[in-house]
Amino acid sequence: MTRVDGTLARWLGVGSLLALTACTVNLPFSHRLNFNSVTEARKFDARSKGPLSLLWIPKEFPDRTDVQGASGFVGGGSRTRIPTGIGLSQRISEAIDAAVGVNDGAKKRLTITVESAQSTFQYSAGIFNVTPAIDDAGCVFIASFDLDGKKWKQTFTSKRHDPKIGGSSQTALLEKVWDDVALQVAKDVMGHLE
Repeated sequence: MTRVDGTLARWLGVGSLLALTACTVNLPFSHRLNFNSVTEARKFDARSKGPLSLLWIPKEFPDRTDVQGASGFVGGGSRTRIPTGIGLSQRISEAIDAAVGVNDGAKKRLTITVESAQSTFQYSAGIFNVTPAIDDAGCVFIASFDLDGKKWKQTFTSKRHDPKIGGSSQTALLEKVWDDVALQVAKDVMGHLE
């Protein structure tokens, strides 16, 4: 495909998303850690050091949904509901639970203070896209941690690209990015357990 053809395809792909600029796009996100990630978290095997009670600050973060446009040209004007807080908090909680255990009544407390949580995504271009599909996704999660008085701050990042024209799934790429970040957080927390 020549540069002109590629530009034309991108412009034509915009047509499928022009209708999205006036309304909010609701995509079918899963809020669970995928099976492979749960299996990976179990390998951290810190059950003898747990369980942990988990506290989120701000307390609203686990319910946070952002309404934002895509990071790329296609869909940049759309208003897409991206459940960054829901997707990250549930995955992080599930990864920590798989690794060490989470129990609200546990004596050991882990406080996660969210400094910043940003998800980025781009819609796939193409005139045959009936539904918007994400083909580029990223996440940056910055948090401060307090584990029974042991405090630290860390930045976690993940980026993925789907080379398939039209995208393989509407939401899977961003969900994989959140899975990556959740595993990074769980591994980091396990490294601070005594």
